[in-house]
Amino acid sequence: MNIRFETEVAEKLSMHEAIFLGWLQYNYTQSPIKTDELEKLFAFWRDEVLYKVLLKLEERQIIQVKRNLDDYCIFQINPKAYQEQTGLTLPADAQLPVSEALMDDNLKKHLKRFQSTDSILNKKLSQLIRENSQAMLQYAEEEGLSPEAASASFDKFLHYVAANPDRFWNSDLVAYWRFWVSNTKDKVQNQPGQPGTGKRAAIERSVQSAANNWLKKKAQDPQLYQSVKITHE
Repeated sequence: MNIRFETEVAEKLSMHEAIFLGWLQYNYTQSPIKTDELEKLFAFWRDEVLYKVLLKLEERQIIQVKRNLDDYCIFQINPKAYQEQTGLTLPADAQLPVSEALMDDNLKKHLKRFQSTDSILNKKLSQLIRENSQAMLQYAEEEGLSPEAASASFDKFLHYVAANPDRFWNSDLVAYWRFWVSNTKDKVQNQPGQPGTGKRAAIERSVQSAANNWLKKKAQDPQLYQSVKITHE
């Protein structure tokens, strides 16, 4: 196997990391691969070297690795972290297509459940999981949630949306997810009883402010704001 790599990456990171990133950019087919197959590809390294490289790149957040219980994994280079730490721009074709991403067992269960009925909302949710779930999880992580928190929040999001078909059958679920993430992040960052800073908290403050202003005006001029009495003969 001939592996191309960028010398600038070797200078900024290490030779081993540059070789693995070069393989991701120029040799990797962007499809799920088993761990033992990966070991065979990098047989010129000792296994511990390979795993140290993977660990280091994950710690740097330059690569993201999705794994499942069948010992398959799929790799994605984080273009932002890659550029910040190497000074190079990642080519667009080196980024992982969302459609190729692995689904964990929990998402597979959701997908199976939504595919069991033919409602409009369940069709939308099935499509959302197949085409958008990985991008939505990545958005949550970019907003500051840990991968575990993002996954747990997405699970609650799917349950909540599915339980409210009248509300969400014609909604932009990706946009609502951004609102949901902001609210989740707000809850994580603030202690109970403290005012939040997310979009939902801002809306609640706006509504509360409007109510307070109305009460103040009513106190200043009770005649103007009194309820109209309805009488009948």
